[in-house]
Amino acid sequence: MTKISHDKVEVVIIGSGIVGSTMAAELGEAGFNVLVLEAGPERRLSDMISSQIWSRRLRWAGPEVRETGDLVGAANFAMGWGTGGAGLHWYANWFRLHPDDFHVRSLYGRSLDWPIGYDDLRPWYDHAQFYFGVSGDDDSNAPPGEAYPMPAISLSKQSQAIKAGFDAEGLTLTTNTLAVNSAPYDGRAACLLDGWCDAGCPIGALANPLVLQWPRARKAGVELRHNAYAARIETDPSGSKAAAVVYLDEQGRENLQPADIVISACHTIWNARLLLLSVSDKYPDGLGNGSKTLGRYFTSHALTTIHGLFMQETEPHLGVAGANTLCLDGYDDKQPAKDAFGSRAWLVGQAAKPNDLLGTALARPEKYGEALDAYLHQASLHYGNMTVLCEEDSMPENRITLDPSKLDRYGLPMAYVSNSLPQANAARSELAKAEGLRIFKAAGTSDAWAGPRNPMHMMGGTIMGNDPSASVVNSYGQVHEVDNLFVAGASLFPTPGAINPTATLAALVFRTAEYIRTHRSELLP
Repeated sequence: MTKISHDKVEVVIIGSGIVGSTMAAELGEAGFNVLVLEAGPERRLSDMISSQIWSRRLRWAGPEVRETGDLVGAANFAMGWGTGGAGLHWYANWFRLHPDDFHVRSLYGRSLDWPIGYDDLRPWYDHAQFYFGVSGDDDSNAPPGEAYPMPAISLSKQSQAIKAGFDAEGLTLTTNTLAVNSAPYDGRAACLLDGWCDAGCPIGALANPLVLQWPRARKAGVELRHNAYAARIETDPSGSKAAAVVYLDEQGRENLQPADIVISACHTIWNARLLLLSVSDKYPDGLGNGSKTLGRYFTSHALTTIHGLFMQETEPHLGVAGANTLCLDGYDDKQPAKDAFGSRAWLVGQAAKPNDLLGTALARPEKYGEALDAYLHQASLHYGNMTVLCEEDSMPENRITLDPSKLDRYGLPMAYVSNSLPQANAARSELAKAEGLRIFKAAGTSDAWAGPRNPMHMMGGTIMGNDPSASVVNSYGQVHEVDNLFVAGASLFPTPGAINPTATLAALVFRTAEYIRTHRSELLP
């Protein structure tokens, strides 16, 4: 079948989520001719409906990701589909990696080091929090930086009930830092605290690409092409330059989109999959895989939820989906016991509806019938919850590969993710679970229990590094072997820390966009 050829653009970006839309707006405003390819359909604010069932429309609807290991299950739920990607259903937790997170190998002899340190990202963290709009107060346990542009959201009834347990354990519970407006900001309304964040935010109080990046990008002349499923990146005859993206449209026709600069800004798994699919005579193992590290060093966060029923009413359905409060006490103590390793962070007081991921019903999946009815009557007024994130070591065995035995509807191999938690990280997770149950008991719960360990967030697979023989890209996301090909997003992370990745991936996007702006003459022919 003949490819449909399109006019060449200066920059083509694959993915319209937080990473792709931010990069598009930045480069468009810098005067580049930018096209964004989005695999899913067009989304509008009218698609943001406060229903957990309806919100599933915003989730991944592409080919299934196959998974194996003892820490799996996030891939097909966490990704987005359509304009704005996962940025339409994200929880807006906004944290910086700590200085030690960048030097785990040097300091502890484990995992990997980043090729940059905290000070390299600090100005970009500062810039990002004003761009997105972040609410929060000072926290002595957080890394240094500019004050947040908005005050923190006040403590919810749920957090007030749980705080007694943190106080009893000698731990500090602080207000959370969120890309959610606690007051009107930058023309966007203040949060209603109705707890529907992950079903989308039609009023724009939560920073999502439909209300933040895409208005800026479109004003700058950026084109967004939907239902454009990227299949591979092609290079010039020498193999030294990316030449075009081949994508499939709704009719399954191949389209050739030439560009001077190609930026893969997909979700973590899809960044690695796209490069692995981009094989040629020069790159038989995947584009940018001369180091044999493409797909390797995949990481996630080991998540454990703590649940409880309190004597006082907690209004659990109200607040924000991410967390109302936060505890970073002890985050920098990566070796809390002889056999345990890794940081941990507590996200406390998440708004909980009856169903879905953090729902009160799914907190007790073993109950049904009259027992479930009785529990929900109590939980709807007295339920409290919190989540602990624990660090996972970067290991080459945890990886993203292609599964030639399972093909998508276009005949392309599906992604296959292997992820198992190293024993020292599992021991850290168990310590955290015990700590959480102690906190809830000290807070006076009539009943407290822990959920199973699950993965949260996905990072790595196209890791950055100074050594081309041990990494895929440099610190700007520039592929070592192809200097006009960039990768953006959490797939660049050599290590995950134990906090949500969005603030860091945003800081990296701004840093890379500045690099592309200042090296324009070298990157464009």
